[in-house]
Amino acid sequence: MNHTTKIKKLPVTVLCGFLGSGKTTLMNYILKQRHDYRIAVIVNDMGEINVDSNLIKEGKFSVKKTKEKLVEMSNGCICCTLREDLIKHISKIAKSGKFDYMLIESTGIAEPLPIAQAFYFENEEMRKKGQMLKKFARLDTMVTMIDALNFLDQLQSDKLGEEMNVDNKQMDQIPLSQLLLDQVEFANVIILNKTDLVDQERKEFILNLLKKLNPNAKVIESVQGQIDLKEIINTKLFNFEEASTTGKWIAELQKPIHKSEIEEYGIQSCAFKSRRAFHPERLFQLIERNNTEEVSFWNSIIRCKGYMWIASWERLNIHIHKAGTQLTYHPGSFWWISIPKKVWADTKEEVDAIWDGLKQNWLPEPIGDRRQELVFIGQNLPKQEILDAFESCLLSEQEMISFLQNGWDNTNDPFPKDWGKLVKEFEDLGELRGNEGEWEDVWDEEGEMQEEHQEDVSMQEEVQQQQLIN
Repeated sequence: MNHTTKIKKLPVTVLCGFLGSGKTTLMNYILKQRHDYRIAVIVNDMGEINVDSNLIKEGKFSVKKTKEKLVEMSNGCICCTLREDLIKHISKIAKSGKFDYMLIESTGIAEPLPIAQAFYFENEEMRKKGQMLKKFARLDTMVTMIDALNFLDQLQSDKLGEEMNVDNKQMDQIPLSQLLLDQVEFANVIILNKTDLVDQERKEFILNLLKKLNPNAKVIESVQGQIDLKEIINTKLFNFEEASTTGKWIAELQKPIHKSEIEEYGIQSCAFKSRRAFHPERLFQLIERNNTEEVSFWNSIIRCKGYMWIASWERLNIHIHKAGTQLTYHPGSFWWISIPKKVWADTKEEVDAIWDGLKQNWLPEPIGDRRQELVFIGQNLPKQEILDAFESCLLSEQEMISFLQNGWDNTNDPFPKDWGKLVKEFEDLGELRGNEGEWEDVWDEEGEMQEEHQEDVSMQEEVQQQQLIN
């Protein structure tokens, strides 16, 4: 191919959905329809034999005689072990110029975010060879398929990946209810399938719950996967930044919904925010009492999601998830304030872009971007009880002052000690700094970036200092 030729990016739709939701039925339906698109299809299954691929091949059509191209991917999940293979397959198909569109069917236990990240993933070798996927393809739409008959029961499941014979160690300890909600929340389009198998009341309840879980998604009803193809291709709905930003998700959930929906279905949400750290022992006692009579509000929460600042782990951004009956928490990342600015990104432009996204909510050191931001969704939520319970876990004013001045004594910390391994690894690499650290700049020896940073903070400092005191 002539290197001066401009390559048209191949638009891609990714189809997620829990086991048995009807993804393969939808793929069959699409491949059998007469339409004007030349579609390449990638299917994926977790077993040694690609059953889903065989089902498509055995349909009442011949893949060889149609315009579609079928690529089988087995022995792993699209978003995990086969990400590099996925990039290779998509790049090859996109560069051929033979197709108008691509559909990717993920396995039923695939997390959607890593699949999307494959479209933005690159390393030094890929840059040298010009093999970045984003040069040849663009992620157009993330679609999630829901089984209307089993959705509510799946939300209440306490099964983990290992109990479903998932051949992927990364998925073993993930509650399947959490995976199901991750797929819902990340979607641009949600297909509520098998609506013919539930009554009107159950269907309406699920529809309203889906709207609350993902207010921005378009929800389509279907029977046996039959939809208008135009609903899921060339929509241009996917935006990676919006899809992966919890803060925007929280903002959407705080918008008012029509009163009749709350009255009829009782689906509500509330958000907890604070710039004070959690007391580790008080917080641990609260979240470990999940689904007990002692703290009854947990039973009304269908979904909890967000991140926490715990005094004993001041550098770690701790993520919390509740999906159905399962509640988990784990280190998600480091707070930006804990990382030297010189290792935020590879270039000054990238660092500036990160700072632009942070500075609006940045408080003076040592707080920076540290905060509590949690969302709760459920049926007939006791909102005030939830907010009061988490408020009681925050450090008191005196505790906060002492913490900021002297740090935290971890002697009685109840959270997993092995979180410290992650911190130690980054300390050894020199990629973490203490609260007393200076802003560092590896691009501008005269310190212009540092001056810009200090100027940005100064403009907000008076207001933010009062907010910090409050």
